[in-house]
Amino acid sequence: MLLEVRALTKRFGQTVALDDMDLTARSGEILGIVGPNGAGKSTLIRILAGEAIADSGQIFIDGQVWSRRERRHDIAVVHQEPELFPSVTVAQNLLVGREGRQVLWPKAGVQEQKILSDLHIAPYADRPLHSCSLVVRQLTEIARALVHDARVVLFDEPNSALTEDESTRLFRYMHALKKAGHIVLFVSHRISEIVEQADRVAVIRAGKCAAILERDDLTEEAVAQQLVVGERERRGESPTRGTGSEAGRALLRVEAWNHPRGAFQEADLQLDAGEILALIGVEGSGARELLRSIAGLERSHGTIRVAGLSGRAASRALVTYIAADRKLSLFSNLSVGENLVSRLGKPEIAGPWGNLRKRKLSRLARELVDKFRIRARSVAQPVRTLSGGNQQKVALAAAVAKRPRVLALEEPTRGVDIGTKAEIYHLLRGFVNDGGGVIAFCNEAPEVFELADRAVVVSRGRLSTPLNVRSYDHMETLATDITRLEGNSPAPVPAGAQEHGGGAGPEPDRC
Repeated sequence: MLLEVRALTKRFGQTVALDDMDLTARSGEILGIVGPNGAGKSTLIRILAGEAIADSGQIFIDGQVWSRRERRHDIAVVHQEPELFPSVTVAQNLLVGREGRQVLWPKAGVQEQKILSDLHIAPYADRPLHSCSLVVRQLTEIARALVHDARVVLFDEPNSALTEDESTRLFRYMHALKKAGHIVLFVSHRISEIVEQADRVAVIRAGKCAAILERDDLTEEAVAQQLVVGERERRGESPTRGTGSEAGRALLRVEAWNHPRGAFQEADLQLDAGEILALIGVEGSGARELLRSIAGLERSHGTIRVAGLSGRAASRALVTYIAADRKLSLFSNLSVGENLVSRLGKPEIAGPWGNLRKRKLSRLARELVDKFRIRARSVAQPVRTLSGGNQQKVALAAAVAKRPRVLALEEPTRGVDIGTKAEIYHLLRGFVNDGGGVIAFCNEAPEVFELADRAVVVSRGRLSTPLNVRSYDHMETLATDITRLEGNSPAPVPAGAQEHGGGAGPEPDRC
């Protein structure tokens, strides 16, 4: 079996998303797809999935022209952000379009039950999807693609919200599909994973397939080099930690902080002005719930102080939250500019008689586009047409525009490429150097190493002694200490641990 993309072109106004793209994928292989944000990866996947229509070009399967209308079940897609039906159950989501005569009360059959069980989400089968975690929603979308037994399966950042064990199960499924003769396309920003899992890797740049890496040429170093070809240095030197006048002062403090359902207990935590603090832990550790509680989204009890204010009012007024799922932080039906000013209050957006200050809002939106290096045709462009990385920067810019004292971020660079990731780190460092503080839930040691000043490992609802991330010269050593603390190992306290509270101390030279 052969999937062929020939001269595929797609434009959005003056922006060329795909430019006469050619690509070939074979049965029994996993073809990895990488590229910078805005390169055309998402547009390619949406066209292959039948969710967008190309301006020109054709798609062939086994030499036959493919059309979504006539052969829609040939290709299935697993999206980065689950695109499901939240009002029905997990099992019913698998049956959408396959109900047969069971129109009113469709029930999962043997095939569906087996896939639910294999993906370890059978216990959630009868739950409404909206009541499930992001991880369960992601696995439900994977199950929905698998149940169609499609000839071509597209995985678009499918494990961005999954734990290591869940990702391992997913990759096992991908290789089973490959062995059964299916074509598997795997889009990912995680270079190590795509090199390990893919047989070949297609590098997409500026709407074209710029290179194919395979065999001895397929290495992490080679992929990383391909991703930055033609990229000019835009960021300059990264600002150093603690340059603001308030650096080192306690900005956020929680004491005896408890979750009503036991997700975490007796949490004691401090965030300083001018600091980025990472919370790291596997799903179910309590780290995500702790972050959300600090942002006022999870009811908890204990003591919380933010910049001198106490209680839930402090969280609502001074902490701004950005979700891991971009759809929860953006208004997909609005423009880039409208999203950028959406969090502002009445004095900033409206006059004394309630009339919108349109000129001021437009000027502010353009300033934010420039400051946060958002790649958009104009502030009037629909935000849903931006690449994932640029959508993430819109969400971040809108949050910063509100002038919070603390940013609470869930997986701040989930599903973005290495170039955009570095830009986001730089922007966050600029925010804290202006006197703010960032507390971020991360689930990967490399992100903690690149982003944070200190890190707290959350395991079974308990917080570790903070780690001074800046004291680590090598990510591998930090990862080892994080793993030890996640397992609540009785081993000695890691060398990078520090007494609770306070800043991270002087920053050593880093390689």
